[in-house]
Amino acid sequence: MKKFGAPFYIILFALTVLVLGMLGLWLWLKQDVFLYLMIALFVVYVIHMAYNMVHGRRQEKREQTTEDLLRAEFKRECVVYLTYFGGEKHVKKPSAHKREYLIEVYAPAVDKALLKRHLWFGLPEAEEKKLALMKRYETKIAYPALSLIEGKTVYLPAGFCEAAKSVPAFDGLLNKNDIVIYGET
Repeated sequence: MKKFGAPFYIILFALTVLVLGMLGLWLWLKQDVFLYLMIALFVVYVIHMAYNMVHGRRQEKREQTTEDLLRAEFKRECVVYLTYFGGEKHVKKPSAHKREYLIEVYAPAVDKALLKRHLWFGLPEAEEKKLALMKRYETKIAYPALSLIEGKTVYLPAGFCEAAKSVPAFDGLLNKNDIVIYGET
């Protein structure tokens, strides 16, 4: 079951207070305007709950599908290229919900020198196309999916690797894989 975030509960609490407040005002003052406001707020309350439940199920299915595809890729021999898009603050406290990691899975025969210069390091288009031929899978993931990577050669950005060394949450990724650092710190 999907865990709802703080905004969901804050909005739910506010709507509950408003619905009960309007009910109290209607019972106290006996004016129909409060009854209509209470009904309207209750409809918003139900829509808010339904939307978040449906959206949560869709997101949960998408995450499960991504994890299944990653597991299938990681069962085969491969090289993993990881890019991190979050800030250093997020490395210290990784989020289980933000999809801040881009994983690219390559065939083991990929050109390692090209892979180190891939993405932001000015690789010519012809060389990017060579890499694209070796790519098997690519997706954005949240932090918990990193635990699926075991016993692989993983290319990590230097800045991320330096910051992650002091965070226990990344011990599995750093210790259970052969790490190759790319970029500058």
